Amino acid sequence: MIQKQKNYGERLGYIPRCALVDPNISPWVKLYASNSERSMITFTGLDYGSFHFLAIRFEELYNKYTPYSRDGRILIKPNRRYFRPRSLDGRGCLALVLAYGRSRGNINILCMLFGIINTIGSLWIRYGRRLLLKILVTLPGSKVQMPSMGDIRIFQDIIAEKYPTLQGCWFVMDGLKIPIEAAKKYSTQLLFYNGWQHAHFITNLYVFSPDGCIVACSINNPGTIHDSQIADFGGVYEKLETQYNICGGKGVGDSAFSGRRCPFIIKTSQILSNNATEFQRQQQIEATSVRQSAEWGNRGFKSSFPRLYDTIHYEEYGERLIFLLSLVYLYNFRARYVGYNQIQTVFIPHLEQYNANNVMQWYQNIN
Repeated sequence: MIQKQKNYGERLGYIPRCALVDPNISPWVKLYASNSERSMITFTGLDYGSFHFLAIRFEELYNKYTPYSRDGRILIKPNRRYFRPRSLDGRGCLALVLAYGRSRGNINILCMLFGIINTIGSLWIRYGRRLLLKILVTLPGSKVQMPSMGDIRIFQDIIAEKYPTLQGCWFVMDGLKIPIEAAKKYSTQLLFYNGWQHAHFITNLYVFSPDGCIVACSINNPGTIHDSQIADFGGVYEKLETQYNICGGKGVGDSAFSGRRCPFIIKTSQILSNNATEFQRQQQIEATSVRQSAEWGNRGFKSSFPRLYDTIHYEEYGERLIFLLSLVYLYNFRARYVGYNQIQTVFIPHLEQYNANNVMQWYQNIN
């Protein structure tokens, strides 16, 4: 009987270097050189103007730091005369990070598209994600922050024009559950297990404004925590109450949120009494219509990053938080500078072309 020799490299499912194309002639290089705006948005989620806007800043950090260290930390490159050439340049690494969020499943497919092996691909994704987050937190357009009083007044007028009974409303809020694999410890599993949907989740709460951006959020919470508790513990209620005391701004949420403690939230799906006025009935109808935009926001967030449809790997080293936080900032960047946002299209359709012109003007000024 002939016994086959075990090849553990093949059993791991890695694609070796000999089966990959040269990174300089990879499918990514072909796509980038094609100048096809549609293909660029499909692959990275950004058009050429916004991609170059980030790439200029990204390349500076990419060439300054290195992920190669004994303890795995990102360090400044040492002063050496010769370095081993990297498989990807700065723009390729940025595209790899963006394409990771825009794809699903094993990263072997991405490795074939960029012409790199699995080990290098995983390293550049982790390294590039941190560099991208470092850039996004410094850009005013991608930050998660409450709008100015002037912007809130504009948002209130936009909603009141479409829905007269919702005077003062300017935001919608809703929770979003993202699947996560079960932890090894049973006590930890209980924190993430949601008995309503019979699976393990992490719960996130997002507050959307009429321009499609996330103005407040609380992310990476265990799946057992209620949406109202997340808003309380995460400081979302406090932020919304502060602006309510200043300008009287209100918002719309579903029955999960506390309307008794939070007068700035108009709850939907309420059972009205028999003696309810016509104004109260009409307000419930219009509030239900406005709250639909929160579903658009959550749907747009997950559709912009299909990686969220996969089950997230459970770990306790902070990688999950960095991943989710980078997606929130990137979502705001896309909403403001790329467009293609359903909330924005319904309430402020003229912003799409305005934002696109802004990015192109900035890009020309940089060059």
